Parts: sequence; C-alpha cells; structure tokens
Amino acid sequence: MEEHGSQIALRPLSSRTSESQHRPHNQGETQEHAAHQIPLDFDSAQPPHDELPVYTRALPESQALGRAHSTTLHRSTCVLLMTTYFAAMVIYSWVILAVLSFHPVSTHSWEAHTDEFNRYPEKMPNYTMDGNLYRSARIIQSIASVLILPLTSAVCAYAAVIFVQKQKENSSMTMRQVMNLADRRWMDGSLVRDIISGSWKQHGSAFLALAIFAHFLALVIYPIQSIVVNTKALHAPVHPNVMGQISDLANMKTQYNSYPGLDVVQIRNALNEADKRTWQPQLWDEGGSQKFSTLFNLSAMNDPFFSPLPNGFNSGLLRQYAPRFNSSTAVRSIQENEYPKDCELDSDNFFAYYSPVYESNPGFEYSNILNWTVSACMLASNVTSPWKETRDRQEFFELLYLNISVQDGLKEVPDTNRLPVDGLLEIKLTTTAGYFELPSYMNNQTAGPLLDSDPTVDCAKGGYGCIGQTDHYFHSKRVKRQASAPGNMTARYSGAVPWAPMFTSNKGPLLSTALALFGPGSFFNTFSAEYVSLTSALSGADLSANALRTNSLGTICVGIAPLTNMMSTAYPSYVASDSCIELQLAASTRNHFASEAFNTMASWLRDMFSDHEILTNTMDGAAFLANKRHFELLQPYYNVYQDLGSEIMVPDSSLAGVAIASSFLGLYILVLFALSLYGSIYPRWTLRLDSFAMFRLGAAFGQKNSTVLVTRANRHVNFLDEIPGVVRDVSNIADDAVVPIGRVGLGEGKPLQAGRRYECYQGDDEPLTIAEKREINDAHWQESEF
Repeated sequence: MEEHGSQIALRPLSSRTSESQHRPHNQGETQEHAAHQIPLDFDSAQPPHDELPVYTRALPESQALGRAHSTTLHRSTCVLLMTTYFAAMVIYSWVILAVLSFHPVSTHSWEAHTDEFNRYPEKMPNYTMDGNLYRSARIIQSIASVLILPLTSAVCAYAAVIFVQKQKENSSMTMRQVMNLADRRWMDGSLVRDIISGSWKQHGSAFLALAIFAHFLALVIYPIQSIVVNTKALHAPVHPNVMGQISDLANMKTQYNSYPGLDVVQIRNALNEADKRTWQPQLWDEGGSQKFSTLFNLSAMNDPFFSPLPNGFNSGLLRQYAPRFNSSTAVRSIQENEYPKDCELDSDNFFAYYSPVYESNPGFEYSNILNWTVSACMLASNVTSPWKETRDRQEFFELLYLNISVQDGLKEVPDTNRLPVDGLLEIKLTTTAGYFELPSYMNNQTAGPLLDSDPTVDCAKGGYGCIGQTDHYFHSKRVKRQASAPGNMTARYSGAVPWAPMFTSNKGPLLSTALALFGPGSFFNTFSAEYVSLTSALSGADLSANALRTNSLGTICVGIAPLTNMMSTAYPSYVASDSCIELQLAASTRNHFASEAFNTMASWLRDMFSDHEILTNTMDGAAFLANKRHFELLQPYYNVYQDLGSEIMVPDSSLAGVAIASSFLGLYILVLFALSLYGSIYPRWTLRLDSFAMFRLGAAFGQKNSTVLVTRANRHVNFLDEIPGVVRDVSNIADDAVVPIGRVGLGEGKPLQAGRRYECYQGDDEPLTIAEKREINDAHWQESEF
C-alpha cells in the first residue's frame, strides 16, 4: 500500500489520527490496537476526538495510507457445509435403515422367488448390496451419534454471533445473556436451576431457548431410533433347488399297479418288520412338536400323519406343499345282530375264515391244543377304492368286522376275559388326506394344517416364495383305472381265502391291512404248512453237539408273526423273546405236527385282540405303514424345492416406529439448517462467539469496569445486567472521509454494515480494492488542484 504515498494527500480528522501517523513503525501490534479499541470511559459510547483513522486530504508523515489495519465483514459458509455433510450422513443412515426394515434396496421383496427366477437363474437378485448398505448405515449412524452434540453446539455458537449483532435495539441483550451464549449454557445443567428459580428473563434469550430445543432433539434422536429399530437375522434367497420328487395325491385313485397284489405283499413285509421303537422319519404330528417319532404311542400323539418327506423338512424361503395321510382307528365290541350276515355269500365282499384242522396221530394229546376260529368281513362298499381324484381334502372310513373265538380243546380258555365278551369286533378306520404347507421361515418352521383345497393351483401362478411344484392336474392326463376283477376266487385251506379283493386297484389302508393279515400268502394262510416244513427240515439236519451245547434256550427263531413287535412290551430288545416263532433243537422235543403252529396263531389272536387299547395303537401303526407303502408305489413327478438362503442382518421396525423417529429427525434437521443458514447469510464480526470474542468485548470495557476479581458465581455481579451486550459499529466517521473505517464495539452505535471496512488485527488486514484506490486517487488530484 505504500506505493501510493506519493500520489495521495491525506490529513487526520483528530489528534488520535495524528498520533497514529507519528507512531514509530516498530511498535507492537498489541499496543497499537489496545490504544484503538479500549475506550477511556465506558459511560461515553464514543469519546470525542477518538475515532479510527480515515482517509482524508492530508498526507501522513510515516504511514502512506494513513489507516489502521481494516477489513470488510465476511460471510462464512463453513458450518453450513459441515451441516450439509452431517445431515447427508444422518439422512442416509436413517433412510437405509427405514427402507431395509420393509424391503431390500436391490429388489422389491425379500421373498424374490417366482417361477421366472426358477426358469431364469440369472435374474435372481443379489442381496450382497443390501448387506453392505446395512453395515454402512450402522457405521455411519454410530459416527453421527458421536458427532451430533458437538456439531449442534458448534452450529449454535456459530449462529449466536449473528444473533448478538442483529438485535434491533442496542439494549436488547445484556452482557450476562451474551455470556450465557458464549458459555454454551444450552449444554449446562446449572441453567435448569436458574430457570426453576424464575430468573430465565435475566439469563435467557430467544436464541438460548432455540439452542436448548435443538440439543434436546439431538439427545433423543438416536435413543428413539435404537428403540424403534431392532436387528433381526434374515435369510436372503440364493436359488431354489429341487430336493427330489414325490408322488402326487391325485394319483392315488387313477394310477394303476401293473402287478396286482404287490401292494399287499409290501405291506405284509412292513407289518412283519414293524416295531414300536424304530424311529419313523416320515411320521409327523400336528404342530411339529415331536421330531423323533415312533409307533410306540401313535394313538396318543397330536394328530399324527404320514408324509413322504422327513419330519421337520424345512423348505426355507419357499412356500412348498406336500401330501399327508392320517388314519385313526376306533375299536368297539358289537352284538351279533350288528355283524354282517352271510358275508361269505357275496363274492364282492371281503371274507376270510380260518380254523385249525388237526389230524389224528399216535400220541397226540388233545388237551394241549387250542381250538380257535377267526373270520373277517368287509362289505363290498369297502372293497372298492375309496380314493378320489383330487388334491382337495378328502375323508373316508372303512369297516372291518371280526369274529374271533379261542378255546382250550372243547372248553373256553380261562383268560377269555381279555377277549370281547361275544368275540365280535368292529374296527373302523377313518382316513383323511390332503395337502399341507411344509415348514418354512414364513410359518415359523412349523408344519401347517390340512388344507381344504388344492394349494398347487394358486402356487403354480407364481408369487413371492411360491414355486409351482407340478403341472396342474388336467383330465387329459388322467390314467384310466383298471377295473377290479371281482369273483369267487377262493381257495379252501381250513377255511376261506379272499382272492378277489387282491385285484382291487388303489386299495384303502384297512383293506390292505386286512389282506396282509388274512389274505392269500398271509400268516394265517401259510404259516401252518411252513411250520411243518421247517420242523421236518430240522429233523433231518445233522446238528453238531457244540451247536446244541452253546444254545442255552434250546430253540431257534425261524420267523416273526405280523405286528408282533408292535404288541410286544419287552425292552430294550428290538426283537423281543415273545415275538419269535421258535423250533426246538433237541430231537426228543421236536414236534412235527401242526398243533404247535395252530397254538402260535391262537396266541397271536389272543395278544392282538384281547386289549382294545393295544389293538387301537397297533392298527394305527398298520394303517400308517399301509399308507406309506401305497404312496411310495406311485410314480413320482411332484417336485419339492428348497432354498435355505444366506443369513444377513437387517433392521426390523414398524411403520409407526419409523414415522415417530422420522418426525424427530426431520424436525432436528430443519432446526439445524435454519441455524446454519441464519449464521451464513449475514456478514459477521467474528467467526464464533467463543472465549476470544468475549476477551475482546471485555477489553472494550476497560479495567475500570471489569477488573480481575475472585468470584464463585457471577449471578451476584450486577453490572453484567447493566452492560449492553449488543455488538454495534461504535465509530464516529466524518462525512468527508474517502474510505471510512468503522470500529466494532458495544453499546450505542449503528448496526454492522456489509461492505464497510472495520478495524481488524494485522493478520486479517485486506488490501485496498480497485474502487477504493480509484477514490483515493481522485481525492488526491482534487487536492492537488487547490
């Protein structure tokens, strides 16, 4: 600036200016500005002849421009930028958490499985981005929760400067109120005491109230968010996989077995192998409370049923359905008039009759034999297939009538009280079949109830989490059922053997069980001859002495009667001692006669039918095995899909919780931006209302008014309520000043003006603008003309 010294003539307007012109250049900055900024008497807002140097028409002797260091007032947008960045962080984290609480960002649903995705795997959404967004939102939320109070306080201190200098009246604020803002008492708990004591008017101000409200919002935002937004583990879809194919319930009626009687043979084998203790993976119960089920207490389970999938199969993120079968037994003793008459005369009925035929042999003791008879009858209405061609819920019942008598020779067995009084029984088996929803994440991994209608129809149309498991059942795809071959095809072996029902296709479970127990090839039909053959073969065998000596029982097991291990109470052996059909090893005790076989059959009848509770549970187990074998014989083409997904952590919130937290956050952002804009629009005399600003204001009072005295609480310092705290332009500038320089102070004065120069510290000094230089040059030439 000294380059203009030869061109500009300046003169001082006061002695103060002259003194500044003759002051040596090596004086310290602090001394110079102390002389300029500390008034001699605070009672006089602007002492006479004590204004800042201004450009005049006199040439200074030692300072070319004849002015103190000065600058114009400037706006500052740094806090506005910080607020914008912070608001972006806060809004981003909250929006991500709120959106992910209801659906992913990468697609429109967490259940993004449809038949389209099944056919086009490349269209499967990738939820990795959602997991990354959630983690980033949590990290940013944690950072913002740490920064929110310091930033709010900084914004308030930043805006407080404008509030102090923009008061309408010079006495609108006291120094105590300004100090409360400088002390940031919006974060000071002691302010509560002052408010309660009724001194808010003395300490508070509108800006302090707004700052307190802003800090209250900052304090409650993240606690509210943590309450309304929880974290849950979610399984994101990966890809539906076909786990296998099972049969379709709709084919129970239509699909024909090319080998008549195969179903009965397989069911008979299953009944021979059945026991109470082996785990049945395909035995389900209502609600899925019992995962490891056996046939031990089948009748006591909560709605047990057979399904071809293992108990507890979880389809994951998919809604899948499977067929289920439930058969329950009801046993009751009946009167003679309730038993079907002349059942054996109708060839369409199921009728079986067995009784022992003893041959007279030397040494045969009739007192050791059991005389027994058993007849079984199912009317023609129960012999035809009861299944319907549908996936809807279906229910039917079957009736089996039994006439059982066991006698000791010509006398009744003493323990006949275990048998029905008249030996007549009615066994009613009620079967319910249909489809149920498999356990999945959508139903809390619990098997659904039996459905009334076909669920595959709607599922085949697509939809979230539902994939069509088979083509809808069309009439054109039905396989015509072969007609059963009724007739009087019976064979006499000490009774009547029911051959005609063996040709019935798609039998009911009770008919299949009855044929397995009493039909051709059954225990009652073949065991006597097999036993005689076995004993004859054993008689001709050359048994070593070691084999006889090492066998402590002296017997060998050669077979198991059907369902014997279902009735056995022996534990823990899987094949109990009373379930075996034994032959004597010693030649002296071998019996070649059929009487032992007949006695074995009589014992089986007594054990099977003497106790209704045992009979009920045993028949329930037999029906379970019959349903299982029938269903497994059908051709499988019904797909079962599974997608266990990949576990990701996502937020969990309700719509009401999101609305509440969003309202608090929106209000906070609004207040924070309002304070930032308020502090950024207007030019300011200092960056923030901090300790340095108060130091300068205190210097303006002078030692006379503000001395360093000990105090523990400034509420007793009364002059703080008398000193004005509004920042003003307290300079007294002449009218002919070329470039006026104002002074910032307290008390009486004018509001600070944008564009005007004010005295400043040397480090903030601004060079003259081109317009100011031009004005000075013009003034110089005008002075030269005189």
